[in-house]
Amino acid sequence: MRIGIYADDPGQVASLCRELDAQFLWAAGPELEGTFPFPVYDDYAAAMADNPASMVIDCIGDLRDQQSMVVPADAVFYLLGAGRGFSGSGANSAFLAASAQLSASIDKILKKIDLLNIYSQKLTQVGGQLNEASAGILGDLERTGRILDSITRIAKRSKIIGLNSAIEAARVGEQGRGFAVVAEEIKTLADDSAQSILDIGKILTGIKQRSDEFALRTSSVNDFSDMQQQTTSEISAMLQALKELGQHLKQLPA
Repeated sequence: MRIGIYADDPGQVASLCRELDAQFLWAAGPELEGTFPFPVYDDYAAAMADNPASMVIDCIGDLRDQQSMVVPADAVFYLLGAGRGFSGSGANSAFLAASAQLSASIDKILKKIDLLNIYSQKLTQVGGQLNEASAGILGDLERTGRILDSITRIAKRSKIIGLNSAIEAARVGEQGRGFAVVAEEIKTLADDSAQSILDIGKILTGIKQRSDEFALRTSSVNDFSDMQQQTTSEISAMLQALKELGQHLKQLPA
């Protein structure tokens, strides 16, 4: 387990080195000095940047870090005392039993987290499929729009033909009356077609807007799924570090 120490007192660091048989990565803290078998930093962020720790023992009490599990030094010293101070007694047995129960509980939680990761991955897959479906809808809308453009051009030409026919019918007088009726009908059909095209265009615009909203929400689902996977991974890492600490404490000599 990758452990760091955050402290401002070299004596606390030395105590942890004596009491806890672990391989520390570093010690860091404001104005921290001392000679230890690992690097010493005066800046916590620099220590984490050089060698990230999965768990940090906080001897100062003001450390806030969401990237690693922060364990108060008082809790570590207390557990060390509980593990060593009651050798052969019922209290020691109770401590070991509690450690075993904690380890078992963490195993169950880790299994649940694995299930959450599986569900999150499935959710991501569904989101990808929905994105593909949304892209297909947009493609169909574009093709439909091109067809409507063609129909619009035909309607405009039909209207022009109807107007020209009406002009020719008026020019020939009584003999063109029947032709004038046909020309008026062509013009009416062209006007109706143009209005229908406008109505269809409005409907398609509404469909496109809803499709865009659908794609946006699908993207939000994917983002949420990614955040969920990241969060569960971080929780899993913290629980794993806590489990390793419990197992380490169980193995300490009495």
